Amino acid sequence: MKITNVRVFEVSGGERSGLALYEINRGGLAPNEISPYRMRFTEVESDQGIVGLAIGGSAEVKAFGQNLIGRDPREYERIWHELTNRPHNLDGRSRMLSTLDVAIWDLLGKARDESVCAMLGGPVQDSIRAYAAMLGFLPEPEAAARRSQEMVAQGFTGVKWYLPNNELAGPGGLKHNIEMIQAVRAAVGPDIDIMVDCILSASEQNSLQFARRMARAFEEVNVTWLEEPLRPEDLGIYAKLRGATSTPISFGEHLKFRDQFVTALSQGIANVIQPEMHVVGGMTEMRKLVALSSSFGVPFVPHANESCRNAIHLSFANQKRACPIAEWGVKINHNVQYFFEDFYQPIDGYFQPPEGPGFGYKIDDGKVETRVEI
Repeated sequence: MKITNVRVFEVSGGERSGLALYEINRGGLAPNEISPYRMRFTEVESDQGIVGLAIGGSAEVKAFGQNLIGRDPREYERIWHELTNRPHNLDGRSRMLSTLDVAIWDLLGKARDESVCAMLGGPVQDSIRAYAAMLGFLPEPEAAARRSQEMVAQGFTGVKWYLPNNELAGPGGLKHNIEMIQAVRAAVGPDIDIMVDCILSASEQNSLQFARRMARAFEEVNVTWLEEPLRPEDLGIYAKLRGATSTPISFGEHLKFRDQFVTALSQGIANVIQPEMHVVGGMTEMRKLVALSSSFGVPFVPHANESCRNAIHLSFANQKRACPIAEWGVKINHNVQYFFEDFYQPIDGYFQPPEGPGFGYKIDDGKVETRVEI
């Protein structure tokens, strides 16, 4: 089998509605602004007529993908290492490599007529508990409390809220952040996991002192983890924060290099590791990171808003102590999965083993009104 072509294209169609509408400004759209669904995809074609598909893509991905032409996709490890060594390197190319690697794994699964999960030796778990990631919902105390109750009523035993304010918002912003999570706790009771994510508030602006005050305030409401309250690469500052609070600290979605995860794990900086498959180098690298994380006894919970249908295959191929819970981006997935023939989602708060072949998704041409090659 040989790779013959790499395509990147953008599709649009339909009219965003319901849970696909964001209640905040996002992606250039105003709150509740109606617009067509729009997505980019990357395809890796083979001489056997089998095509691998990945979410995302760009002109740079297409150009970088020319390095794959004529290669055997079954040699994914060799390809990965060659594309991360001279004259190439991972810095600046990690997202491009990640997209191509995901498409290669989808292609291989289709060639073998089995799911990526099965290719990895899974499923190991019968089901995986999901938490509802509330990106795009209104981050106000009353609204967050009400929405959290709705998620619990659907069977979710964990919710994640995205803080709207960083240190630049002053004391009032910090107060708002804390009151919102307090309202969620009061609404869902003591037994529901509450995760708190800072990344949408531009948390790279936060100082250690601000992050410490916030983390200590969340101790009182028993937050399951506080995610990326500081600049992602500042591992030394994270270490100081980790020692100053009992609130568990999580991060990883913006880290690109394995040695960064080695540092975070070996120095006990992170309570939870959250790599993003479309950042670190695709499935080929994620397999190594879950083994690394589990060797330190640290839960591996991939960031998986857009990449849910990719990351869940890896989670199911590992035991519960390694991958105990998985992310379900509620609004994100109602956008990202629109163009697929099916809709994969948790049932009563739990993911079921994903099917294939490959990652199990296929574009529904009937939903595509326009397609533009990139």
